Amino acid sequence: MDINAAKVVLANLRERIEPGADGRHRLEGIITKRELEAFDFLLGNAPGSVSISPALSPEIENPAHPIVVPPRVEPVPESSFEPIPFEEVTVDLSTLDLPESDTSYRVCLDFGTAMSKATFVHDNDVADFEEIHVLRLGIPGDQEEVNEVMLLSSIFVDPEGRIWFGHHAVEQEHASSEGGGMRLDNIKRWLSEGNLSTPVDAIYNPTTYEITYEDLVLAYLTFFTWTVNRALAEDVPEKDVRRNFYRRFAMPCFPRANAKQVEQKLNTLLGEAQILADTFWDDIHNGLPLGRFLSAVEQLRAGRHGYPFIGGSITEPLGVAGSMLSWRTDADSLALVVDIGAGTSDFSLYRLHVTVDDEGEVVKAKTAAFEVDSSAKGITEAGNHLDNILKALILNRVGITPAHPKFNNISYRIERNIRTHKEDLFNTGSVFVVLDTGETVDIKLDEFLNHDAVKAFENSLRQTMIEILESVNPDFIDWVRMDAKRRLTIVLTGGGATLPMARKLASGDVMINGSSITVAEAQAFPTWLKQDYPDLESPYPRIAVSLGGARKNVILPKGVARSTGTGIVHTLERFQTKGI
Repeated sequence: MDINAAKVVLANLRERIEPGADGRHRLEGIITKRELEAFDFLLGNAPGSVSISPALSPEIENPAHPIVVPPRVEPVPESSFEPIPFEEVTVDLSTLDLPESDTSYRVCLDFGTAMSKATFVHDNDVADFEEIHVLRLGIPGDQEEVNEVMLLSSIFVDPEGRIWFGHHAVEQEHASSEGGGMRLDNIKRWLSEGNLSTPVDAIYNPTTYEITYEDLVLAYLTFFTWTVNRALAEDVPEKDVRRNFYRRFAMPCFPRANAKQVEQKLNTLLGEAQILADTFWDDIHNGLPLGRFLSAVEQLRAGRHGYPFIGGSITEPLGVAGSMLSWRTDADSLALVVDIGAGTSDFSLYRLHVTVDDEGEVVKAKTAAFEVDSSAKGITEAGNHLDNILKALILNRVGITPAHPKFNNISYRIERNIRTHKEDLFNTGSVFVVLDTGETVDIKLDEFLNHDAVKAFENSLRQTMIEILESVNPDFIDWVRMDAKRRLTIVLTGGGATLPMARKLASGDVMINGSSITVAEAQAFPTWLKQDYPDLESPYPRIAVSLGGARKNVILPKGVARSTGTGIVHTLERFQTKGI
C-alpha cells in the first residue's frame, strides 16, 4: 500500500466518524482489515498490531490487558466470482387488483435497528374487544430459536450474487468468511442519514452488480413483508387476510426537516415490497438472486403504481403511548417516552389528555396529545453499545488479541451469542462464557455495572433526560410541580427498557433548573393488556410500538406544543376507509 492509497482509505474512514451527544467523536461499525493496513502503513507498525491502550480508550479501561479493536474478516474488494447469470422475471402485480380490504383488519410494521416486529389487530365492535396477535415472524423467518416474534434486521449478499436475510444472513456470512462478503445489520440508519442513493461499499457487495443502499433496504423490507404475509396465514388463518391488508409503519424520531421525506419514501418502499414479496414468494428465503431482484425493481418502477393499502406512519413514541392507553378511561399526564433500542436511545416528551364519556367512547373534542417543542432527542449509546463493551471485556479478561490464531472464530462466536450473554448477565446476575480455546470467563453484574464505560452510558442517559427537561418551556415542569399528586411519567420501552440504568431514570426526584420534581415509572405492562392479554407481558417492551400503531384509536401528530396553554393539538383519530 502506498501513501496515496492509505490516504484514500483513511479519508473514507474519517467520513464515518460522527460527533456524539457528549461532544466526543465516535466511529460506528467495524474497522476493516484495509483500514488497519492503512494505519499500519502511516504509523510504521507491523500489520495487525493496532491496539488501544487503557489510557487511550474512552470505552474500556483495564490495566491488565490493552483493549484491541476486534477486526472483522473483510471480503476481497473486487470480486473474482462470476454473478449468477441474468434471468428474466415477471413482476406479480396481482395484489393491486384485489378488492379493497376491510379496514377493521390492520397491521403495524416496526422496522427495527436490530429486530423487526409486527402486530395484527382486528376490531370486534360487537363485543367491544380488540383481537390482538403479535405476529410470530420468527417461524417463517426460520429463526424461532432466536426469537419467535422478532425478525433479525440483517442482510447479506454472497459472492455469487444471492441475497440472504435475517438469521440466514448471519449463517451465510460465517460460511462465506473465506470468500468475501460482510453482512449489513444497521440498514435502518440509511433512512435517517439521507444516503439511500449511495453505492454500497465493497465490504457489503462482493459482486459486480452496482447497487445502492436503497436497494438493500427495499430487499430487506421485501423479506419483512413476506414474513408478515406468511405469519398472517399461520397465526390468523380464519381471517383470510388478503395480501393488500391495511398496514401502518413506525417512524423513528427523525429531525422534522427530513421526517416527511423519509415517511414518503417508506410509503413507496413498503408498497413495492409487497409486490416484490409476491413476485419472489418461493425464492426469497433460499438466497434471492440479486440480478433477478434488480431486474424486478427496474420493471416495477417503469410503471406508475399506487399503494392504497399503505396507511401511513406513526412515530415510535406515540405508538408506545397508544399501546398504554385503554381508551376506556380518562388520562391526564406529562410523559417522557424513553426508547432504548439497539442502535439509539430516543427521548420525547408528551402532554397527554384523554376524555371518555359515560358510554365509554373517546370524546375527540376533549382529547389531545401535544408533542412538547424541542423535546425530541436521540443518542447513539444503546443496546449495541453495551454489547460491544461486554464483548471487549470478555476478550480482555483472557488477553485474546487479533494475533491469536483462533481470534476470528472466538470473536465470531462471542458476537453471535452476545445478546444471550447480556440477557443472562442482567437476568441472573452473572454470565459464564466458554471460549473456543477452552478458557472460561465469569463476569458478575455488579462488576459490569461498575465499569467506567457502563457508568458513562448511565450518565449519558440521565444527562440527556435533564437536558431535555431543562430546554422545554418551564410551564410544563411547573404543571407537575403545582400539584403534589402529579408526577412526570417515564415511559420506558425498547429492548433496553428493563436495564438497571434505564429504571434509575424513573425513580425518585430530579433537579430541573434548580427545582425538584418527582418522576414515576409508567406501568411496565398496562392494566388493560394484563386483563385481556397476560401472555404479552414478556415481549411487551419490544412490541409496544407495533401494538399501539395497529389499534383502532391512535395518536397522530399534527404539530408541537410550546407551552401548556398554546400549541397545535395532536388529535386522536380512528382509521378511516380511505385517506389514511
